[in-house]
Amino acid sequence: MRLRSMRHILLCVLCAVPFFAAAPRPAEEHYTPFDEMPLYERLDRYEKRRYEGLRYLMNDHQKYQYLNLPTRSERDEWVLKFWRMRDPTPATRVNERREEHEKRVEEARARYPKDGFPGWDHRGEALIRYGEPDAIEEIPGNIGWNSLHEVTMPGEVWQYFKLGMVIPFEDVKLNGECVYYLQVRSAYTRYPHQMLTDDYGDALEAMNYSGANVYNLFFAASPELLKFYALLEDNRCVHSADVDIVPLLCYFDVTEFRGGPGKVRADVNLEIPARELAFCEDLSGWHAKFEVKVAAYDIDMNQVLAASRDVDLSRREPVPKDSLWLYPAQLNLSIEPGYYRWGLEVIDRAGGKHGRYSFSRMLEPIGGGLSLSDILFASSIRPAADEKAFVRGTLRVVPHPVHAYRKPQPVRFYFEIYGLDTDQQGFAFYSIEYRIEAKQKHRVGPVMRKDGAVISPRFETSAYGSTQSERLEVDTEKLHEGSYRLFVTVMDRRTRETVEKVANFSILE
Repeated sequence: MRLRSMRHILLCVLCAVPFFAAAPRPAEEHYTPFDEMPLYERLDRYEKRRYEGLRYLMNDHQKYQYLNLPTRSERDEWVLKFWRMRDPTPATRVNERREEHEKRVEEARARYPKDGFPGWDHRGEALIRYGEPDAIEEIPGNIGWNSLHEVTMPGEVWQYFKLGMVIPFEDVKLNGECVYYLQVRSAYTRYPHQMLTDDYGDALEAMNYSGANVYNLFFAASPELLKFYALLEDNRCVHSADVDIVPLLCYFDVTEFRGGPGKVRADVNLEIPARELAFCEDLSGWHAKFEVKVAAYDIDMNQVLAASRDVDLSRREPVPKDSLWLYPAQLNLSIEPGYYRWGLEVIDRAGGKHGRYSFSRMLEPIGGGLSLSDILFASSIRPAADEKAFVRGTLRVVPHPVHAYRKPQPVRFYFEIYGLDTDQQGFAFYSIEYRIEAKQKHRVGPVMRKDGAVISPRFETSAYGSTQSERLEVDTEKLHEGSYRLFVTVMDRRTRETVEKVANFSILE
């Protein structure tokens, strides 16, 4: 592909494609426009080299925040938290995205050097943002005027097949430094008589990457070019940690129970669709294996704990493509109450799929008075017998974090009661009541109607000890397809104190 022919194609596209208004840039909270370079010059040599590459991952607010920190130690801590928040494998100590980024920065500095800030030309920027291109074509230049009274500059065209994107560059100063082609065109439009003068650098520095510059030129872009400038406008970097991993679907939740002194027991519950896993056949049947990793970080992104577990699966028959079967797993963690950011990974050992999830969760302390655990939805609850997995006392409670039940399967759930008052013989007396409310209306013939509360008969019971575990089942016969809210209320009959927990579930026809 020749650069001149590509321009001709792009100009033809101009006649067929209407101009688009640039999307407004999202407002950044508490951001004040600032001059980046004086703040950059205050950094020491090491920090300058770090910031030159890191700035491509920052928005303007983050740049302002980082550069205005008063000390290097504060900036070092800021960078540490920045990377921890962007770790693609948050349950491990290796940050693949950071390693990839730093490798690209060094490559850009070595292969496409440029005097002055940031230390590389636009090819280096593209390398840092998007990684190695799938193909590079060198474009020879023609510095003589052609019939269209324009100069054909030497350059390169980079192609990214996975991203559906092409990036053209031109060496406008004939000094080996390349700039983005469309940015050059825009500068030419504003400064038509200064294309090859020293003032061109000032013209280029005056440009930005806004969509208005791209779409308001007397120049059209192919979809591949438009995608490139859309990514550039969004300040996006694409890493192999993102594009080279096949995601694995996983459903999960976290339920909280009382732990040891000053601790809570946080159970990370998972369900993985059978069709997501790769089963391998041998003489004994079909087998699969997946690994679950979880890590918790405090408010300063310091790792508090980490745990992992391997789960082996066996079947006599292959998994049908339309299988709805879900494989459960659970990690039991003992941790202090507090606000945590969690990282969860699920890795299919045979198929290579990798599920990666980050979420935040506040773990409230469970006090000494009357209180309830979270409601743990279950796919089955039965006596534990000799099993070791999913055991709670004398019960085997298999978690169901999807919280969806297909009729006529009953809704099963488990919870624990703490802090019941006891008599002299150590017996507690309490009552349990639950109610179910529909979260939206459903159609009954031509009418949209919302179910009223479905209240079970309130029942009273007694048991030995101030801590009790309870299992309940709800018949789904009278529940329509949709989402519901479950309220569980416990009253201590000795003190008349009450406590309530709320959870959500769904019914499928």
